[in-house]
Amino acid sequence: MVKLKETATVTLNAIQKKMLPAITLPMPEDCPTGLRYALAKYASTAVSEAWDALKELEAEGMLEEE
Repeated sequence: MVKLKETATVTLNAIQKKMLPAITLPMPEDCPTGLRYALAKYASTAVSEAWDALKELEAEGMLEEE
């Protein structure tokens, strides 16, 4: 399970908030299929964009394991 570091000044959207409990670090390059299925009510492009944004936060060191 991953969370934002307390020093992060980023606001997550609803999809990103739903993704965080299912993520472990290091994140894979592509969103796992099981997570995509769990987020099936959202448009696939929105899920991809949310994943990419979380990958950027990981690269910036803004995510940590709980």
